Amino acid sequence: MKIEWLHKSDNEKCILFMNGWACDAKPFQTLGSKDFDVLMCFDYREIIVPKQIERLFENYQEVHLVAWSFGVYVANMVYLPWKNLFASKIAINGSLQPIDNLKGIPPAIFQGTIDGLNSQTIEKFWLRMCGGKTEFNCFKRHLPKRDIEDQKEELISFHELVQNHFIDWNLFDTVLLGKEDRIFPFTNLENAWSGQKNVIKKENAPHFCFYAWNLWDDLMKECKGEASKYQQR
Repeated sequence: MKIEWLHKSDNEKCILFMNGWACDAKPFQTLGSKDFDVLMCFDYREIIVPKQIERLFENYQEVHLVAWSFGVYVANMVYLPWKNLFASKIAINGSLQPIDNLKGIPPAIFQGTIDGLNSQTIEKFWLRMCGGKTEFNCFKRHLPKRDIEDQKEELISFHELVQNHFIDWNLFDTVLLGKEDRIFPFTNLENAWSGQKNVIKKENAPHFCFYAWNLWDDLMKECKGEASKYQQR
């Protein structure tokens, strides 16, 4: 996996962000940060944790894990040894069973995406991911700068990863689900996190829901605030 700093200002707190499939830093240029440095992981063709990630716990007072989409599965698989070192662990629009008829993307749809992937079909995927033309028009101004072959290789590698690794643990303490997710069926997301504490169901939120916030700080505040409401119930 590759890493890239989205924000680096020598803050005392850091967000380790696990990106989704086919993406890079470009779609997140609209999201600023005040109190957090943000280190992004992306491109899961090879799942090797860079040494720099281990050093985060030495260099920051707080390290928060935020994982989105397929990054949820990858984060859960590789960061279990550091589970108790993260100040918080947030999953957004992803599943621990990401290729599944009841708890993820149905296998037939996943395989169909692989088989039919090209420069035209990925644009249709982006449109569904963004939830509509308004958000998609914004997304088009910040398209990932990755080759379609890279993206296809990553999708195939992710498929093999899920098939070959059985995971029966969950390191996340907060989950945010967008009710307008068109990549993971929302009912499947609900099934995937049934029994999980602190599940936030966000109205009018598509799979790529990051236009809902101006700052990473706002995302963190919303997740923390909503989670505290659930704890008080």
